[in-house]
Amino acid sequence: MFCKRDDGLGTIFVPYMLAALLPTVLCVRALHLAGFALFAAAVGLFLAWTVGALLIYIIFVWFVSLTVDLDEPVTEDHPFYRSIVLSIIGLLCRIGRIRIHLKGAENIPEGRFLLVGNHRSNYDPIVTVWALRRRKMGFITKPENLKIPIVRTIHAANYLSIDREDPRKAVATIRAAADLLRRDVVDIGVYPEGTRSKAKAMLPFHNAVFKIAQQAQVPILVAAITGTEDISKNLPWRHTDVTLSLCGIINGAEAKTSSTKDLGDRVRAMLEAEMGDR
Repeated sequence: MFCKRDDGLGTIFVPYMLAALLPTVLCVRALHLAGFALFAAAVGLFLAWTVGALLIYIIFVWFVSLTVDLDEPVTEDHPFYRSIVLSIIGLLCRIGRIRIHLKGAENIPEGRFLLVGNHRSNYDPIVTVWALRRRKMGFITKPENLKIPIVRTIHAANYLSIDREDPRKAVATIRAAADLLRRDVVDIGVYPEGTRSKAKAMLPFHNAVFKIAQQAQVPILVAAITGTEDISKNLPWRHTDVTLSLCGIINGAEAKTSSTKDLGDRVRAMLEAEMGDR
């Protein structure tokens, strides 16, 4: 049965298809074909030009990524780079055959927040940013991601790298993230596990990340994500249903007066309760 998508991914390829229409028409007219041969040529050329338009855009993004200065501190929002990052994220979700289900959207605060969640797959931040695409989201990420062509564009879209091996640099990243929240630039997402959990149980938390919310005096939005660990093994034959559940919130006043350990324990309990229910 046909089901209409409600995650906004059903129209991702439309701009590239529209870009393919004119060259397809011009090529078909130049061939002077008729009947089935005309139909076959039109379909083949349309698909080829659509793929061509997509490749041209990816090459364009690659060149744009080279303009990003990784040594320049991120202090403001850059709508141009943000739109590019979001478009690439949408393409990755569509090509990855991901179907995103958002639960608990009523828990999203009106103001800025620190989003904290479990970490099962490299797709976690991709799915989260797309599900919350109406918000301006930044993320704490590992430095290695910023060395990848195209991906490095995220630096200009308020993604901050954190060096877990250097406490002084880690503290600087926490302060920078808190500053972005305090100045109402973006919301910030972080995974307190620090890396992906290969097992169902979550890894120990790096509770220092909760200082971001304490310093910025913003609420903590708890997000449980399930299903992303199945994406790689389902490709290319099956789609993957992924659920992002915004399962709880700790207000700014509570975050400020609680210890980071207590915050970590509360967030872990919320996540375990939500994923246990699933």
